[in-house]
Amino acid sequence: MWKVGDTGWHNDKTHPMLAKYLDKLTAGKEKQKILLPLCGKTVDMKWLSDLGHTVVGVEFVKQAVEEFFQEQDIQYTVKDVEAVKGKVYKSQDGKIRLYLCDLYELNSSTEGQFDVVWDRGSLVAINVQDRTRYADHMMSLMKQDGRYLLDTFEYDTSKYEGPPTSVPDDVIHTLYGEKCQIERLEKFDCIIEWMKINWHIEHFYEKVDFITFK
Repeated sequence: MWKVGDTGWHNDKTHPMLAKYLDKLTAGKEKQKILLPLCGKTVDMKWLSDLGHTVVGVEFVKQAVEEFFQEQDIQYTVKDVEAVKGKVYKSQDGKIRLYLCDLYELNSSTEGQFDVVWDRGSLVAINVQDRTRYADHMMSLMKQDGRYLLDTFEYDTSKYEGPPTSVPDDVIHTLYGEKCQIERLEKFDCIIEWMKINWHIEHFYEKVDFITFK
């Protein structure tokens, strides 16, 4: 999809839910270490770095990683990382590190654990059968006092099956509820006419959850 420019999920502006809840997500703290799984080339990374945070992204599409640095005019180096069976692209100041590898290859022995996870376009992108593995992996990368902002969608899957995938509330609680507190921050219908015509759905709910360990 990247090669043919089919990147409808990419937003050229900072995600409004990240901007709205940043203080809650960072607990008002400076210099947080923030993970963005399946980061693509989101401008959220530059925005967070400019605020003084350290940003670590994981992506498996080389084009997305390189376009991020090029489009944001950030000088970078590239280094092979045997531990993740891939490479790390690092800004000159070291505040942005993007790993080009399988998401599950990045673990706490490589980057330690994170203060914050910003999950937009990641859980909703993976295969349904991989969700448990994914959630367990994300939780393994969080510090005990870490904070996780999860942005998902929900719609009638009898009419459309994705992408992005629909993540019902009961699935979120099954994935995270045993170990974590889940606080619903937002749920709103963000459907547009294009979705009604092409996906034949009446509602497309965006949901934002704030997740912390119990």
